[in-house]
Order: sequence, then structure tokens, then C-alpha cells
Amino acid sequence: MTSRWNGRGQDRTTVVMGAGPGGLATGYWLAKHGIDVTVLERAPVVGGLARTVERDGFRFDLGGHRWFSKVDEVNDFYKEVIADETIWVHRISRIYFDGKYIDYPLRIGNALAAIGPIKAAQAMADYARVRLAGRLQPRPIVSMEDAYVDQYGRTLYELFFERYSEKVWGRPCAEMSGDWVNQRTKGMSLLTAVKDAIIPSKGTVQSLIDSFMYPRYGYGRLSERMAEGVCAAGNEVRLNSGVSKVLRRGNHITGVVTTDAAGREETIEAAQFVSSIPLTLLCQIMEPAAPAEVIAASKALTFRNVITVNLMLDREKVTDDTWLYVHDRNILFGRLHEPKNWSVDMVPDQSKTSIVAEYFCSFGDAVWNMSDDELVEQTARHLSDDLGFISRNEVLGGFAVRCPRAYPSYTLGYEGPLNTLKSFIDSFDNLQIIGRYGTFRYNNADHSVETGLLAAKNILGESHDLDRVNADQEYHEIKRLKPAPVQLNGNGKHAANGHGENGHAVAAANLVTVAERDAAGVGE
Repeated sequence: MTSRWNGRGQDRTTVVMGAGPGGLATGYWLAKHGIDVTVLERAPVVGGLARTVERDGFRFDLGGHRWFSKVDEVNDFYKEVIADETIWVHRISRIYFDGKYIDYPLRIGNALAAIGPIKAAQAMADYARVRLAGRLQPRPIVSMEDAYVDQYGRTLYELFFERYSEKVWGRPCAEMSGDWVNQRTKGMSLLTAVKDAIIPSKGTVQSLIDSFMYPRYGYGRLSERMAEGVCAAGNEVRLNSGVSKVLRRGNHITGVVTTDAAGREETIEAAQFVSSIPLTLLCQIMEPAAPAEVIAASKALTFRNVITVNLMLDREKVTDDTWLYVHDRNILFGRLHEPKNWSVDMVPDQSKTSIVAEYFCSFGDAVWNMSDDELVEQTARHLSDDLGFISRNEVLGGFAVRCPRAYPSYTLGYEGPLNTLKSFIDSFDNLQIIGRYGTFRYNNADHSVETGLLAAKNILGESHDLDRVNADQEYHEIKRLKPAPVQLNGNGKHAANGHGENGHAVAAANLVTVAERDAAGVGE
């Protein structure tokens, strides 16, 4: 969406719907430039899916988010907001695969060695057949299965992608759109992995795979500090103020109606509006109501839910990992992380640690219907009995956080309904949509912040197409840069700067990296 607001004399009073990283980035930037802005949030806290929850001195992110952006201006914004709370974290990740632990991300040699010589030969031959068939009789890439098989061959698809992807999305890969794979794995394939392992890429490369920036006291600090900046400039971040109606007249939004926890309504008017609430919901709460075809389209799009189960443990450490990805279908969660491995300040004292396990689910399914106590017990049982990571008597306590509509589901045919909704939103001259929720696009938190900043700049008179964010053709976690000094993270470890043993082999290191991590919506 391109800005339509260029007049310097126009009223720029703004209402932002949603106080996640994207909405708060809009509010922060506008407040910094003297614009009156009100940020509205249904929850009692800021941060949305990127908030940090504190319990008994332990801090838990909702799934483990990291900061990395290819855009220098966006990185500078993060540094401005987080300032001296920034640390660098060295990434160590593994995959639990058929009862074995495999280093992750995998170089091509590691990946083929992990599956054994017979399967490795089968995988290479299979990929060669796929490439030859693609040349002789090209077929359109329609489904997620089509896209993975085209990039890696059927053998590696069935080994590394199929089980995990279907665990995450709750559907066969044949029912998911190939657009998702194409968006998340731009330019990646088995061929590029082999080529880059033999002939390293030219240029210095930094990858989040090696290291990333992180707020010392949890990712939620990014949203908290942006909210502090909005309020310090004399503006408001209103919590417990969900938007229940969006008022429109012709092609103009005139105001919103908020409803608090007690059911009291308030109408707020403004000149400009920015929405990071779910696009489907935004279209459903228009008044007068949106056209019937828009309502029908909004009901055709679906999201995937996430539940994070957070355990507090009486032990110093469980693993060295920043993330562990779990393929085994008998283990219900898809990924876990240990917050202390990100920052030592995530625990009350260094004799303790914690685990966050992520369950991917949908409304009404067996996982979503489990009670919080059942989820805590299930997680403890998986960690002790199935993985052997902990003893039951080390569990000090636990709790669950439910995150509905966490990830947009790119099911087959989603494009038609999505285009209908976006066309409807584009018809308004003072409404912009941002973030993962707001655009129904699988963005990382840095992309959400970027869209929030660009929306603010549009209001200030610039002209930016927000649909161009996260739309480049190079793998989005690769950035070529000048050498930078090695820094230390909160654990006293060297943070990789992309120039060590992995610095030039990003593609080789990513045989399964993008698909495994991003299939779960965990590319944060």
C-alpha cells in the first residue's frame, strides 16, 4: 500500500490499532516527530505475540524472538529503542530427528551424513530426477509439497520437511500453498547448498544463524520501551481498550469505538488510522458493515494458534541450545528454547533455568482443549521421559500462555479471499495495515517494525509501498556487510559476526534451516 498523504498542512492525528511491535513502532515514530497519536490495545500489556511474561523472577518470551534486519535504518531504530539493554546471542540449535540430535542448521555434508550413505545417495539421485523432470516437463508449483519437492527432492522432503510442516500447520502439505515456501526460502535449494559448499559465496555474509541481537531482559522490552517513548511525548497507549467497531463514511475512516473490560464504549476520532489487528477482524467490525463478499472472504482465511508452556526448573542448565526442533510426532510440542541461553538475566539466579515449549494447534483440537495443568504435565513428561532432559523433581512450577491466531495459514486458494480484503482496505484514503496480523503475511517481528515505521513516514508525507517489505528475492536472513568486531552476549560467549567458519557458507548451512524454522512460524 502506497501513501496517499502528502500535504504538509493536513491533520495527522493518528489512531493505531494494536500495541505489538509494528503498531508501537508507528506510535513511537509519530510521537518522536510531534504528531498526536493514540495506541489502542485489547490486552492488559503491550507486545502482542512478542511480549515477555514474568513469573517468580523468571522471564519467558512467547516462543523466543530474535532481532535481525537487513535494513540498516531498521537496525538503527532497534538500537535507539533498546540502547544499553542490547546483547548479542550466539545461536546453537539442534533437531530431534528419529531419536537422534542433529546440529542445526545443517551443512550439506552434515545433512547427508545424518541420514546415512544409502539415503544420501537416494536423496541426490532423487533430486537429480526432479531437476531433469522439471526441464523436460515443467509443472506448476501449487502446494507446499510441490515447492519442497522441487527445491530438495522427494527423499529430503519426506525426511526433513513433511513431518515437521504437517505437525506445525495441522494439515497435509498438499493442502498448503506453495507461496509460503517461496516467500520463506527465496533462492534456496539442494543445488545452491551443494554449490555453496564447494564454491563459497562471494562477499562477506552475516546471518542470524550465527548470531542475533536480543534485549537483555526479554524481547518484550522492545515493545515496552517503545510504549514508554510514546507516553513520554505526551501521547497515550491505552490498554484494555479493544477496538470493537471501525467507523467509515465513503472511502474515509472517521473513528473507532473501543470497549473496555467492563463493556464501556468510547468513540475516538482521528485523521489517520493504522491497523495491526487481524485483517480478517478489521474487515468484520466495519460500520456500516463491509460488503457481503468481503465478510465472506474474511471468514475464508484461517490462522494457526500457539500455546507456550513455560517450566521453571531447579537446575543450572538443560541444554546449550537456543532452539531445539522436534520432529517426533509422539512429542506434541514442536520447538523448545531455554531463555537463560539467550540472556542470563531471564532467570532469578544462576542456579535456576527454564524451558519454553511451543504447541501448534487450532481451535477445538485436542491440544487446544487441554487444560493448562494438563499441558504443564504433558511437557514435563516429554522432557523427562521421552527426551531425558530433566527429572520430574526439578520442576518448580509451570504455566501456559495461549496465543490464538498466531500465524496466518496459507491454505490452497487463500489468495482470492486475501486479495478481496486488501482491495477493500485499499479503497480507504486514511487507513494503512501493518504487521503479521494486519497484513495476513508471514512476517518476522523486524518486518512488522519496518512496516510500522514506513506507515508513520507515509503519514509524515513520504510515500512507501508497505507490500514491498519482506518481498526481496534474496534469502531474508542473509546480509552482506563490512567486518565488525566480535562482541559478547549476556552469557559471556563470543557472538559470531558472520566471518568465522560459517560466515561464507550460509546457503550450505541452510539445507533445512529456513523450512524447519519458518514452517513453525518461529523465524523470530
